[in-house]
Amino acid sequence: MAASADDMVKRFERAQDALVLQASDLSLETIASMVQSEAIDIAPLFQRRERWDLFRQSSLIESFLLNIPVPPVYLSEDEFGSYSVIDGKQRITAIHDYMRNRYALSSLERFTELEGLKFADLPAQLQNALKVRPYIRAITILRQSDKVTKFEVFHRLNSGGQPLNAQEVRNVIFRGPLNDLIVQLSASPFLRKQLKIRDEKSSSYRDMTDVEFVLRFLTLREQWRAFSGDFRGSMDKFMSLHQNADEKQIEDYRASFLRSLSVCEQIWGQFAFKRPDKGTWRDQALAGMYDAQMLAVDSLNEKESAFAVNNKTRVISATRELFTDPDFDASVRVATNTPTRLIFRVKGMTEALKLSAK
Repeated sequence: MAASADDMVKRFERAQDALVLQASDLSLETIASMVQSEAIDIAPLFQRRERWDLFRQSSLIESFLLNIPVPPVYLSEDEFGSYSVIDGKQRITAIHDYMRNRYALSSLERFTELEGLKFADLPAQLQNALKVRPYIRAITILRQSDKVTKFEVFHRLNSGGQPLNAQEVRNVIFRGPLNDLIVQLSASPFLRKQLKIRDEKSSSYRDMTDVEFVLRFLTLREQWRAFSGDFRGSMDKFMSLHQNADEKQIEDYRASFLRSLSVCEQIWGQFAFKRPDKGTWRDQALAGMYDAQMLAVDSLNEKESAFAVNNKTRVISATRELFTDPDFDASVRVATNTPTRLIFRVKGMTEALKLSAK
């Protein structure tokens, strides 16, 4: 049934009331000072993790000095005088870091005379211009705005250029206690080590693979025996159902993840989540092996876990033995979202653990 004109008008009016905006033209020094004083949070949990390289940072500063228009940044007023970045994190970071002499301009295309200069090296007139002139517009979504609409703004702005991947979308849409926990757990040193996350430039950090691995475990822990075959849909549903989990549930999730990760580290060490290859192990974590080992360990009671740890040499040998079966090898590498293969690899690893611990 088609909506009436009155319904359309009412929907339009609600949309106008949902956001309260304020526009301000700011100097680069004002931006830098707000970041330095933490009035602007440039790393809220819902933000993307990517970071501009030196070329893109330098190009931005060059644009200001050439008086080339730069898109506005969007801020969210969290409390009076406290803001988080909705769109423009990289621009704001580049501005702050240059104004605080953290990098020198590089690979300039037009204003090549400034090549290699930090802010302190610029002629006084150029320094003063960056300090005083209102070079960039900040559009602030004030705190009385509707929260759901506020994050819809974030999603639409950030999907206009490079699209957000599935985990980045979840990180925005399903904000709340569960998402905060998952992001915190993703910083576990052993998980990051196995995913080869050495710093914020690592690809598995930038695309939030570490965060998705935590969510993957928590999701499958509840439903691997009746898995639908749709990882993305299952993880979205898990986040939606438990988005505002209470403190007791959050602590259960935290304890189960950390326990399984710790036992995996104690048993397999550097070989955790990897598959054997002839006399050695491939240096690449596989999501399928992560599922198998984390969920198998989760199924053990404390006594069984202790036995497995004490007999880790036998467990590692049994893990190698699993790969003599082509079906198990395929279950952790090929079409890993197939329900039968998920069940096969988890049960196979669970049996290997329990037999090795006897």
